[in-house]
Amino acid sequence: MSAKRPSGVSSPARRALPTRLGSRVAYFTPAAIILVFLLTLPLFLRTDYVSLFTKIIIFALLAMSLDLVFGYSGLWCFGQAGLFGVAAYTVAILVVKVGITSFWIVAPCAVGVAVITAALFGVLGLRSKEIYFMLITFAFGQLIYVAVYTTSKYTGGSNGLTGISYPDLGFAVHFNERSYYYFTLVAVVIAAILLYKIIKSPFGYSLMGIRDNEIRAKSLGYNTWARRFIAFILSGFFAGVAGVLYVYYRNNIAPSDVGLDYSGLVIMMVIIGGVGTLWGGVVGSAAILFLQYFVSLYTTQRWPLILGCLFIAAVFLAKDGIYPRFTKWWKRVCRYETNGGNGGGQDMRGKPGGDTYQRVATLFRGASRNDAGNGERDEATSEVTSSDG
Repeated sequence: MSAKRPSGVSSPARRALPTRLGSRVAYFTPAAIILVFLLTLPLFLRTDYVSLFTKIIIFALLAMSLDLVFGYSGLWCFGQAGLFGVAAYTVAILVVKVGITSFWIVAPCAVGVAVITAALFGVLGLRSKEIYFMLITFAFGQLIYVAVYTTSKYTGGSNGLTGISYPDLGFAVHFNERSYYYFTLVAVVIAAILLYKIIKSPFGYSLMGIRDNEIRAKSLGYNTWARRFIAFILSGFFAGVAGVLYVYYRNNIAPSDVGLDYSGLVIMMVIIGGVGTLWGGVVGSAAILFLQYFVSLYTTQRWPLILGCLFIAAVFLAKDGIYPRFTKWWKRVCRYETNGGNGGGQDMRGKPGGDTYQRVATLFRGASRNDAGNGERDEATSEVTSSDG
């Protein structure tokens, strides 16, 4: 029989429980503060600031959609603005040219066109890798830009399309800057939760494994092309959602919104915020669009110069990105160390940290055990492992 502990003495685990609980509460305090701020900001900010935050939220979703293929799949995509623009122009054409105003018809059609475009890009582009894939996606993005610029009969040419009002939901909802902000916030939060579920699923961890060691993934039986193709389609889906929200926010669309400038801007958002962290796209979107807005109040033509300085400073001072650097610092402040003190973020080379590496390794070991009966596959796995060692 085990000896009973005296009633006045508590166990170490029981004494540590309040400390752990307090550390977790402190760790999630910034997220809670940001959430409360986003929910209440239309109540105390001017409409121009509310409009700015609406734009930040939309581009945060676009940056997160890019991070799915850029940070988690290892694909340098330079045509994300093209997928974004395809959805936006589809909404504009259906509303202005065709006369369909129902949001429940227009939005699914626009997102569907973006998904189909992403599938076509993926079928052709994923035959190449690394820099060649980036060049192909760059060419696809420019192709979309030229198409909307030259087909003025449908797209309005260089003038774009105007006269797009707020979405018609089919019931008595009268949108203005504040109400549309809440509409956008709900849509982006739902999309962000779906993206988070995707990257934390076995499919998401397999993407990270393919990104880190594609040869080993192939030797374990993973169809790397198919998984990256699915990731590219999912990225096109969320970019399409961002495009739909954007055209209703702007009430117009122009070729400049789908060109190289926007593609480069979104890539900078992901890099400055943190590649392979998902939430880094949100941080990068806020940093760049805040800078653009406030600098443009004083000089409208020199803000790209200041943006370049910010990018250089972020690369030198926070190589992993602002979000991973902040989370590591905040964990030290809260004395909340997980995974051996690793912040769990991804650096620009895509090396997983802490919990991510353990999950990917466990996934690959499970696949190896399932394929133990296949001698050739086991032999290939051992050769790759020995070469890595």
